[in-house]
Amino acid sequence: MTVEFEARAGNGRFLVSDTAPAGVFTREDLSEEQLLFGRAAEEFMRTEVAPRAAEIYAKDWPLTRALIKQAADRDFTRLEIPEAYGGLGLDKVSTACVGEQLGLLPSFAGSLGAHTSIGTLPIVYFGNDDQRQRYLPRLANGELIGAFALTEPEAGSDALSARTTATLTADGRHYTLRGQKLWITNGGFADIFTVFAKVDGKDFTAFIVERGMGVISGAEEHKLGLDGSSTTALMFDDVKVPVENVLGTIGEGHKVAFNILNLGRVKLGTRNIGGAKQALTGAVKYAVGRRQFGKSIASFGMIKHKIAEMSVRCFVGDAMVFRSLGEVDEALSCVDANDGAAVLREIEEFAIECSINKVWSSEALAYVVDESLQVYGGNGYSREFPAERAYRDARITRIYEGTNEINRLIVGTRLAKSAAVTAAMASGIGPADHTGSTVRQLVAGAKRVTLHTLAQAAGKYGKALGGEQEVVSRIADLAIEVYALESAMLRAEKMQARGGGYAAVALDIVSVFAADASDRLIIAAKNALAAITGAGAATAVERAIAELRHGPFDTIAARRRIADAVIEAGRYPL
Repeated sequence: MTVEFEARAGNGRFLVSDTAPAGVFTREDLSEEQLLFGRAAEEFMRTEVAPRAAEIYAKDWPLTRALIKQAADRDFTRLEIPEAYGGLGLDKVSTACVGEQLGLLPSFAGSLGAHTSIGTLPIVYFGNDDQRQRYLPRLANGELIGAFALTEPEAGSDALSARTTATLTADGRHYTLRGQKLWITNGGFADIFTVFAKVDGKDFTAFIVERGMGVISGAEEHKLGLDGSSTTALMFDDVKVPVENVLGTIGEGHKVAFNILNLGRVKLGTRNIGGAKQALTGAVKYAVGRRQFGKSIASFGMIKHKIAEMSVRCFVGDAMVFRSLGEVDEALSCVDANDGAAVLREIEEFAIECSINKVWSSEALAYVVDESLQVYGGNGYSREFPAERAYRDARITRIYEGTNEINRLIVGTRLAKSAAVTAAMASGIGPADHTGSTVRQLVAGAKRVTLHTLAQAAGKYGKALGGEQEVVSRIADLAIEVYALESAMLRAEKMQARGGGYAAVALDIVSVFAADASDRLIIAAKNALAAITGAGAATAVERAIAELRHGPFDTIAARRRIADAVIEAGRYPL
C-alpha cells in the first residue's frame, strides 16, 4: 500500500495534525527488499549467532569480531554507509528490519548495533571526504570495529560537563588527549573510537581516535545483563591524535553526540520491540506446553491476560517505530544523502519522536520480559530457561541512549519550544472534535488536553519550565501516550482497509489499549494540572477528564480473543 505523507512531520507536529491512515508508514508497507533484509537477518541470527551463545556470553571477543565480519559479508554493516564509501546507502526502515531481528540475542545486538550505529554514523554524517575514505570502507566490511566514547565518571546524563581534555601540541600537528571514559560498548576490542573532549578545557569537540594511538581499555565491567557484550572504561594518557582527525567543527561536539543519539534512540526501539516479540513468543510456546490441573496453562484466563497484554505492547511499539522511521525517511528523501549536515538537520527535527520511541519501547520491553518470566513460573527464575536472561538484558534499555528520565525531559521541553506546537497554543485551544470512532475521539481529546496542559505550564513557568521536572515529565507522559495510541490506531485502521489477516485482532488490540490509555492520560493530566493551576485545579481537571473519558469496553473478552489468536499462531503473528 502506498504511503501518502500529507505534511511535514517531526518536532511534535503529531499533536497539532489530524493524520489519516494512508499518511503513515506501517509494517504492512514494507517492500519485498526490506522484508528480504529482515528474513536474512533472522536466518543469520538463528543459524550463525544463536548456536554460539555460550561462547558469546563467555566473552570470546575474537568470536564476536568474527560474527560481526560475517554480518558485514551479508551487508548488515553497510546499510547506512553511502555507496561511495563501500556501503549500500539504504533507508532507515531497512535498518529497522535488520535491527528488529537482533533482539534474538541482545548481547550480540549490542555489539553489532554499537558498531553500525554510534560507532560508524558519526563519520558518515560529520566526517569530511578524507575521513570517510580512510575509515568507512573498513568499517563497512568489518575489518575495523567502531565504538562511541562519551560518558565519563563525572559526566553521565550531563555529557557537556566532560573533563577529558584535548590540547594542541606546540607544532600544531596533534591534539593530546587526557582523561577517561566509562561504559564503552565494544571497549575491549574496538579499533576506532569517536571520542569527545574539550579543546583547551572548554570547546566540546569530537575526535576520531584509533586504538593504536595509545588508547588503553580497562577491565570488563561485571554487569547485570548484556554480559556477552564488551563494556569497559577507556583511558587516554597523553594520546596523540592528528589534527586531521577532528570530527566536525571544534566546539560543536554536542551536535555530533546529540544527533547520533537521537537516531540511536529510535533504532533502539526496533531492537526493543524485536526483543519483546522474542520474549512473548517464548512465553506462548512455554504456556502451551506446560500443563497444570490437567490442562495447558495457556487455557487459563490470567495467562491469556498476560499473553494479550504483551501482544498489545508489541503491536503498539511496532506501529510507533515504523511510523517514525517512515517519516524520517520521507524527510531525508528531500536532501542530498551525501550532505551529512543536511541529513542531521532533518533527523534533529525528530528529536521528540526519537525520545518518545526510546522511552515507550524500553518500558514496553520491561513489561513483556517481566510477564514472560512470570508465565514460566519458577522455571523463569532459573538460568536453564531463556526468560531469566531476557529479564536481565532488558534492564539497561531504560538507562543507555539517555535515561528515560532525560528523554522525558527532552520530550516536554522540546514540545514547549516547537514552533508548530506553540503556534497551536497561541491560536487558542478549543474543545476536541468528537467525531468518528471512540478511539479517534479519545486521540483528539488527548491532543487538546496535552496542548492545554503545555500552554498552562508555559504560561506559569515561562523559561523556568525546564526546572519543573515533575510537571515536564507528566506533559511528556501525555505526549507519549498520544503518539502511542494514535500510531496504533492508524496502523489498525490501515489493516482494516486492506482486510483479512489479523485486522480484527488489531482492532481488539487498539480498543484494549485505548481503554487503559484513557486512565493513564487522566492521571497524568490531573497530576500536571493540579501542580500548575493551584486553586483552579478542580475546574481544569474536570475539563480534562471530560476530554479523556473513554466509554465502557469489555477488555476481558477482547484480551481473550487477542490471546487466542496468538496462541493459535504459536508466536506473535502481527
